[in-house]
Amino acid sequence: ADRWYVSLTCEVERPDPPLRQGEPTGVDLGLMSFLVLSDGTRVDAPKPLARALRLLRRRSRQLSRKQEGSKNHAKAALRLARLHRRVRNIRQDFLHKVTTWLAKTKPVIVVEDLGVRGLGRGRLSRSVADAGWGTFRRMLAYKTRWYGSQLIVAPRGFPSTRRCARCGQVGPKLPLSCRVFRCAACGLELDRDLNAALNLRLYGLATPNGPTGSSPG
Repeated sequence: ADRWYVSLTCEVERPDPPLRQGEPTGVDLGLMSFLVLSDGTRVDAPKPLARALRLLRRRSRQLSRKQEGSKNHAKAALRLARLHRRVRNIRQDFLHKVTTWLAKTKPVIVVEDLGVRGLGRGRLSRSVADAGWGTFRRMLAYKTRWYGSQLIVAPRGFPSTRRCARCGQVGPKLPLSCRVFRCAACGLELDRDLNAALNLRLYGLATPNGPTGSSPG
């Protein structure tokens, strides 16, 4: 997209910071809100692909109508590439800011091991790709090492959405259209994302010496 990028590699001595101690924070990733913390904080994603999708389709059609090898074809390809670059830059900027904020302010962060590849092949593939969950997890892993916080990853089979955060009862699987968790045992009614974040926090409390990276199931 008419730009050059230079990559420089160097070795830097970075001392390991002392691990910060504190209460774990559960982080539940979603599509309605990008993430929900166990303290109730919600962070919405910019969704750059969804917002630019109409313009992307229009510029793709304009490119397909130009004769290959012509100057107009090159101009249309450049306009499309610039739009793709803008979408990528908006997503990368958001992910860098939110992961830096979490790593600097939360001493212990608990997330769930999501099967991003499997979700990327379903009907929600575009929304999952637009959210950038895999990049979020990768950024969070190295930034927690930089700033002395800990990252605990709950195993993939952990029922964060189906388990009641009050009594621990595990209910049936919830469809995506159901946004409220209702416990049949104790009667708790709670937003499903907040309930999942609270369960991840409880998992972090049960794993006080969890390593940075995948925790044992």
